[in-house]
Amino acid sequence: MALGNVFMRDTDGNIPVVRNNTIENVCGLVFDISGQPDFWTKGVGAQIADTWKDKVVELTTLAEAEEAGITAYTGEIDSETNESNDLLSGIPYYHIRQFFNMAGGSGRLFVMFADCSKDWNALIEMQRAATGSIFQIGVWTEQQLWTKPDEAATAYSIGLVADLNRVAVELADEYFAPVSILLCANTSKVKVGTQTTDTIAISQIPSCVIDARYVTVLLSQSMEEQVRRMQASLASTTPVGCVGLALGTLTQAGVGESIGWVRQFDLVNYVPAIEMGFGDSTVSDGLIANGSSYSALSKAQLNALEEAGYVFIRVFEGLEGHTYFANDHTCSSGDFCTISRNRTINKSRRLIRLALLPYVNSPIKVDPSNGNLSSAQVTVFENLLKDILNEMESAEEISGTAFVTVPAEQNILVTKKLTLSYGIVPMGCAESIDVTEGLYVSQQ
Repeated sequence: MALGNVFMRDTDGNIPVVRNNTIENVCGLVFDISGQPDFWTKGVGAQIADTWKDKVVELTTLAEAEEAGITAYTGEIDSETNESNDLLSGIPYYHIRQFFNMAGGSGRLFVMFADCSKDWNALIEMQRAATGSIFQIGVWTEQQLWTKPDEAATAYSIGLVADLNRVAVELADEYFAPVSILLCANTSKVKVGTQTTDTIAISQIPSCVIDARYVTVLLSQSMEEQVRRMQASLASTTPVGCVGLALGTLTQAGVGESIGWVRQFDLVNYVPAIEMGFGDSTVSDGLIANGSSYSALSKAQLNALEEAGYVFIRVFEGLEGHTYFANDHTCSSGDFCTISRNRTINKSRRLIRLALLPYVNSPIKVDPSNGNLSSAQVTVFENLLKDILNEMESAEEISGTAFVTVPAEQNILVTKKLTLSYGIVPMGCAESIDVTEGLYVSQQ
């Protein structure tokens, strides 16, 4: 017989625990096939049409993409059909592989092939198919980013960005599913009047900052022979770009973190050397004549591109052999001038909306003496918002909460509407660091 004692045993009372379902790592990738009129009727596209045509497919690994018919670049031509054995010159496979490699081997990536020549509603279709869970969407398109009305113009005009931003605004306001859009477009050619030229003048590249907070324009790509051959195999010579890599980096970044964080996001395993994707896109022997290597651009030219709002891959002196995103700009100069600020406010917006949805059509107690909100109800809603924002602060996604306001002086009996507001203090970002140095004869 055992020694006597007081014996204690745990039992699970199934007390519910509320956890925030954060989805900021979910991505989408749209390949615009408007430049490929025979995409679904010839070559590899015809072989995968049953799986991909007019559909949004969710992938969680690269192996799933391969099983669904997404193949790597080979450069081979089918001897019987004289069609390429590569799906869109291997570009979809390249970006999907870059995404999953950067994301750690697995993740949630929604992929769609769509004709976006008339509009960008494919992004809405994709977000609806994903039930609003996508946080950022990459867009690869052969449509030209820059145009020039005539030869006399001294600078190009920026295209595509405003149209994409309008769709993003609709997603945010009408579908309650805000996203950041990362655009990789055709920067190898420019339309001048009615003609198209293969040569890009860097001095005429326009600013992309046009009050489009949801859009980021990506330049640059890996300067490898295979990448350059993939680009040259397209009639449009659209750069392969780095959109898959950028999306993969965002899966590893907290919402308050820049993809340009040097300590965290070294890209050397993915981009050992950098090509900008514009210059002279004349094709010779299966290669672009001049894609403008990063090293060929002066500091003044690189600074001009950065100030014009573009995001590209760069190197730092003293860190030879390493590459990084230069920044995380959006096409806005306002409060939401970075991807991280957009992702931060988008996360708070999604979480707070989900927390408040159960209260739609719920009974709200008012003060019987004046019809205003009761003090107890004010406290309930204040604490609801503060708990979410405090959790984001603890996760170092925001610096703190600026305010949470639930005015008691609102007559919900008449308006049938509850009004509240909140403000957050985002994380800061040291885009540059200034240091003063000097020599002295003694300690100061």
